[in-house]
Parts: sequence; C-alpha cells; structure tokens
Amino acid sequence: MFDYTKGNVRRKWRAGLARHSGGTWLCGLVALSLALTPGPAAVTGMAARPARAQSAVAGSTDFSDWHLPLPAGDWLITRGPCGGGQLFTHQCGYYEDQCAIDLTPLSNSMMSVPVLAPQAGRVFFMGTRADSGLAVLLQHDDGRVSALFHLSKAVVGLDQRVAQGQVIGYAGNTGSSTKAHLHFDVQPNAVERTCLPLTGLDGFDPRQTTVQSHNLDWSQVVLDDPPPTLPAWLPLAGGGASGGLLLPAHVVLAPGAQTNIPVGIPNDVLGSQGVYYNGQELSPTITTDTYTLFSIPLTAPAQAGDYQGQLEFRIPGVCAGGPPVSFGYTVQAPVDSSPGAGLVLINPTVVEPANDAVFSTTPRLCVSEPAVAGQAPLSFRVMVSGPSQADSGWITAQCWTPPALGTGRYFWKVFVRDARGYMNRTNDRPTDFRIQ
Repeated sequence: MFDYTKGNVRRKWRAGLARHSGGTWLCGLVALSLALTPGPAAVTGMAARPARAQSAVAGSTDFSDWHLPLPAGDWLITRGPCGGGQLFTHQCGYYEDQCAIDLTPLSNSMMSVPVLAPQAGRVFFMGTRADSGLAVLLQHDDGRVSALFHLSKAVVGLDQRVAQGQVIGYAGNTGSSTKAHLHFDVQPNAVERTCLPLTGLDGFDPRQTTVQSHNLDWSQVVLDDPPPTLPAWLPLAGGGASGGLLLPAHVVLAPGAQTNIPVGIPNDVLGSQGVYYNGQELSPTITTDTYTLFSIPLTAPAQAGDYQGQLEFRIPGVCAGGPPVSFGYTVQAPVDSSPGAGLVLINPTVVEPANDAVFSTTPRLCVSEPAVAGQAPLSFRVMVSGPSQADSGWITAQCWTPPALGTGRYFWKVFVRDARGYMNRTNDRPTDFRIQ
C-alpha cells in the first residue's frame, strides 16, 4: 500500500526564462523542473496547512477545522439543506437529507471528480444502496460521521485511517440520482437519526448557491487509483492561483491500469512550444486566457514500483526546449474496496433490553441475527450515544455490556458485517434505554 506517512513533495522552478522579439520562449532557455516523491504533504496537505486540534465534543457544530470534500475552488450547490432559502432544497422529513448539500462544478459534469476526506477519520461504512448509490461514511475522531453518496468509485478500504484531503473515491451518478453530483451530510454520531447544519464550513452560507472549498488544491492532491478519464478542467478548479505548472502531487495506479491525467501550463511559459510526454506530442484540451491544459496518458506497468515520465517542451522543427519536467507515479495493488458492492440486507433484531426500559446500572445489550444474513462469520458492533458514548468495536458475540454509564437517556444501535465486509444499512432506527 502507498505509504501516506513518509517522504516529501519537492517542487522547484529554475530561473532562466527569456523571450525573443517574436514573443515566444527561446527553447534553450526554458528550464522547468519538477521532482515528486510521495509523502504526507502530497496526501494530507499537512506541510502546507498545519493541523488544528479536533473538537472533543460529540456532535459539535464547529467546522472550523473541516473542509468541503472537494478540491480547492468554487463549486455549485444544486440542492441546499432543508429551509436554507435556496430554490432547490433537500426534504425536511428525513435526517440524511435535512442538512445535506449536493455539489457539482459551476459548469461541466461532476463525473469522476476526486472526493476528498473533509476531516481526518476512519472508514466506517461502504456499501451500495438503491437511494444513495455507492456510499462511503467516515467516522471522525470526535464521533461525527460524514456521508459521501452517489460515488462512481471508492478507493479506500473498511476501517482504513484517512487524512484530511485524502482521496476516498470519485464522484458519480449511482443510486437515485438524475445527474452526477456529490451528496454530503454530517451526523453527530453513527447512532442517532439526526444531522448537523453545515453553516460556516469553508464559509458556507445556506442562502448561497455557490461555495468555495478550502481543501487541497490540484497541486496537493494525490490521485489514488483514478478512473480512466478525469475531467479535463480539474487543474483550473482552484483558479490556477499558484501561477505555475498545474500537476497533481502524485498518482497511484493499479498494475496495468490506464488513465489520463490533466495538467495545466501557463500560456506565458508555453508560448508557441509543443508539449510532449515520453516523446509523444500532446494535444491541448482546454485553452484559457492564462492556461493551456493537456492530458497525460498513463499506462501502468505490471510491476509494482515508482516510475518517472518526462514532459518536454519544443518548438516543432526549430529546436528542443530546456530540461524535461519529471512526472512521477507509483504502481501498486489497490486497497480492497469490494465491500462497497453490497449490503447485509437483514438488520439485527433487539433481544434485550426492551425499548425505553429503565435501569439503575448499565444494562447488557443483546441482539439476534440469522445466519442467512450474510456470509459467515458475522461480526457485530454495538454503539451507544447519550450523556456519554460507548463503542464495542467489532466483536463476534451478539451481547455486549458497555462500560459503566452515568444517568440519562441513551440510544444504541448494532451494526453487522459479514465475511465479505458487507454491512447493514446505517440508517435504521436506534433503540433507547434510561439509567436513573
């Protein structure tokens, strides 16, 4: 697996650019260099954006250390939260929709746009539902759970630890979706059927139809197991604010995989030169007033390892450009995302205690689940929410007694997972009890 904790990313522009009287760059004076090695800045952006302490309050509405789950730049909110004042809003009666926003580009399609972790956490759920399509839920360090729906592809594994800004999948049109978009909502915990208002997250105002993500920009994103085609405009999502070459920090491919990686080159650097990758001339895909975008075709070797390709700049038939630009990528087997293919369709049945039962001490919590629910062996996870939180982790027993709980009302829910990693839906209703 690609190591997200070691190494570094190094970028360096060398001076020596000069124009001749015709306004194009002199080939021999073009001197761009880019060396890339995998590391934490490439994946998490930690080198560029110091981490802040996370809130320890379960269900906190403070999103000051979160970011929208898309690369830096402006995005369109096609449906806002219930009662947000927009023309199109989510329904008010269902908790997964009540606080949610749907995100797309300002123009063009959302298909295959990288989806980034809004905050550090762990993969809690992957599965395919008729309504949400391919979904990934992340459980964050303070207990909050973020939901990312309608994905075309997931590139993380169950229980995998992810960093803020790490690619967890690619947007799509799965489930009950009429066009490609990303549904995003946050719950206070995995148990209670409620959601948190996203007000203030990256400056989000529910009355506005656009929002600016402050997550990683294109030059910081590591593209993990990308699809064959990525949107050609992606390097410009952040507006090209860096003023330099727009390349992703790194690319990680499965052996034998093929993809096309969009890159942007400033027009005042490109001039009349052609762009070549490993000797093959690239055709422009998009031209703006400031940038020309190209697409690098990558075919991963069958052998795992680190590889380098070369971007070259030349004026055809005149002369070769300066030193080539190195483009690095890694080939390795992808993580197992197959649990995203299905669900355990039978929810556990509560055995004890009865709903709204009252106790003087912490009760034992038991469920039953038929063997036909999924492929053996089945495992269970009991989660409790209330004045304090409790989590059994994944266990084989169908009964669990939480650590001593204080007085108050508690909600609890049991999740089941089978040998394939398939898990039951997370949106069934919890049971409650009281301690007095």
